[in-house]
Amino acid sequence: MSLKWWRATREEPSAATAGPASPAGPSGSGATAPEPADAPDTQQDGTGTHDTHDTHSAGVVTAEQGVGFAELPTEAPRTGPLSPLPAPLLTGVPTGLPGMRADGGLLRGRWIAAASLTGTSHLLHGTSGQDVYRYTATHDGSGLVLVVCDGLGSRPATAQTGAGLLASYLCEAAAHITGQRMAGAPQDVLREVLASGNAAVRRHRAAVLEPLTDSDLAATVAVCWLPLPAEGEGEGVARHALTGHAVRVGDCNVFTLARGRYEAPFPAASEGPANVVTAYLPCEDPARVAEYAPVALAGVDAVVVTTDGLAIDLFDSPSVRTWLASRWSVPCGPARMLDSLRYRRQGSHDDRTALITWSAPLDHIPRLEP
Repeated sequence: MSLKWWRATREEPSAATAGPASPAGPSGSGATAPEPADAPDTQQDGTGTHDTHDTHSAGVVTAEQGVGFAELPTEAPRTGPLSPLPAPLLTGVPTGLPGMRADGGLLRGRWIAAASLTGTSHLLHGTSGQDVYRYTATHDGSGLVLVVCDGLGSRPATAQTGAGLLASYLCEAAAHITGQRMAGAPQDVLREVLASGNAAVRRHRAAVLEPLTDSDLAATVAVCWLPLPAEGEGEGVARHALTGHAVRVGDCNVFTLARGRYEAPFPAASEGPANVVTAYLPCEDPARVAEYAPVALAGVDAVVVTTDGLAIDLFDSPSVRTWLASRWSVPCGPARMLDSLRYRRQGSHDDRTALITWSAPLDHIPRLEP
């Protein structure tokens, strides 16, 4: 989750309004201190605020860049004048998550790709990243389920455990979703999924992690159910007539990507402290803090589910939006997914996680080299 910083400017204001208020909860959702101060992410040219977009290639990192180790080249942009970063620190916490995770492959005829990078806020202080992603297909074949969770940084030793448990239990519950029920009462179905996952985490805590409290395992979450065409149903019908459904608790988000443009069913976070988390799971009443939204799929190329570290950049930075749209315009594998998140942007220090599926099935899957 985000650091203790105040979002004083927005490079590209969102037209969306803030969502419904939620009960107060833990704050301080990132690491304890920010990355060494970079120069501002934006520049004034007399006509307004805009991103700078400086692409670069990194081979062996030079002394000027702060570290002397080999790194793969990248064209990921550097937005704004940025200061060098010191060497990253590994966490000594036994429950720490790997710094990089990535996936890419077919699930029920759809290509899914994902990547998660630990944020510089954690790398500079030797704390664990706290983003987790999971995916599944429903048992009846009616849909795919994409889940991302983000543990609260104010619980650096345990929140990542909560995020992992929550994501896994939510996927387990969502696998039982049926297309028939989703066609009739999608919010009720997603409400039941949240309640089941929430209860499972609390039971696990009581049975195995008894010294911990709900807030020690606190995480925000977004769950997105996407319909799959029934066997024999035309792909055109499935792509243009069906609607997905999403639920979230906290500030994770869902985006659709169509011809290089993004739409979000949930609003961007309102102006103010970006690290104040007002809703999380597990809690006493998940239905009370949940937000629901349909996900329009007509003409959509891809659906992207993200934690807030990436969602903020997509809302606020034209450079990041352009870069990621170019990388995600077609299905990609795990290496390309990881590289897509290697951009640097002033003020962007949080973990970055993206879980994507593309609308059309792949006509041809090339054989992989042994």
